[in-house]
Formats: sequence, C-alpha cells, structure tokens
Amino acid sequence: MSSIRATVTACSSQTRILIRDECSDLLIARLGPLEQAQRFALRGLLEAVALWDQQRIDVVLFADDGSSWEQVGLADALGVARDAALLKIDLVPAEIRRRRSKRLVGLGSFVQERRLLDSVAGGRG
Repeated sequence: MSSIRATVTACSSQTRILIRDECSDLLIARLGPLEQAQRFALRGLLEAVALWDQQRIDVVLFADDGSSWEQVGLADALGVARDAALLKIDLVPAEIRRRRSKRLVGLGSFVQERRLLDSVAGGRG
C-alpha cells in the first residue's frame, strides 16, 4: 500500500482534493467543477504528485450524481475505475451536503474528506 493517499470529492459546484502522506497533508485544494476542467487535468495533477514523491498514490473518488469520472478520464463508461501505473483508483458514491455561500470562505476544514479517507484506508489493511 502506498504511503500517499488522495481523496477527490466532486459535486456540481466544486471539486475538493485532499492528498496526505503518513505524517501530514501534502495538498489541499478547492477547485471548480469537473465539467469545467480540461479532460486530463485531474489525472495529470494526481500523477504529478506521484512523480514528485516517486511512488504510486491510492486515490479515492467520491462524487454526487451530477459528476462523471468518465469525462475526466478516471473511469470508463461503465463506471469502472481506470488505474494507471502511478494511480490506484477506487470509486465510492458519496452524498455531499450542499451549502450555498455568497463569498469565498477559504478552503474549509476537509473534515468529511479526512473521515472518508480514513474509513477507506482502514478497510484495506
């Protein structure tokens, strides 16, 4: 198992990315929706982190019904994850609470992503 784990949570309004190693957070990002991103941007970002640390990353993808991992090249048309040499991908359906904000309030705490990532990692052992 890789020492780097990533979780990507997507909904219609944003994409949240949390990448952690055994000790701390490596990357926390809140980006626009998947539909607005270039097709291979997310895969490229994840692979770049793997290359930087020179090891494979375990990636867990959570999405609401409006998000498609197929359009960003991380799953096929049947919803099967497309692993790569640098990425071990798992797809998990997630319900994301929708919260409207009139102003940018920062990246947030990523509590939900941390809890989900810890629960998935605990089940692999």
